[in-house]
Amino acid sequence: MAGLGDLMKQAQRLKAEMERLQAEAASKTVEGSAGGGMVTVVANGKGEVLSVKIDPEVARGEDLEMLQDLVTAAANDALRRARDLLAQEVSRLTGGLSLPGLL
Repeated sequence: MAGLGDLMKQAQRLKAEMERLQAEAASKTVEGSAGGGMVTVVANGKGEVLSVKIDPEVARGEDLEMLQDLVTAAANDALRRARDLLAQEVSRLTGGLSLPGLL
């Protein structure tokens, strides 16, 4: 049963490394934007939105619906980049091997 013991040790190492990568990714930030930079959203690697910046010219406009769309698009862009960041970190850990359920 040495093979099973080795497999368990490898799984524990992989789990510890995943936790380290998630913590490392959480400390990194990514930026998403929409409307040519009129709305910018900063998110961390945990997928949390940290800040939203809106160009004052857009805020002065009469088109509230457009502003809402820009904020949504910028937030989605930032969150996609956060997921991509974590996926890149995991890919380095697994050597590019896709392991279902890791993300």
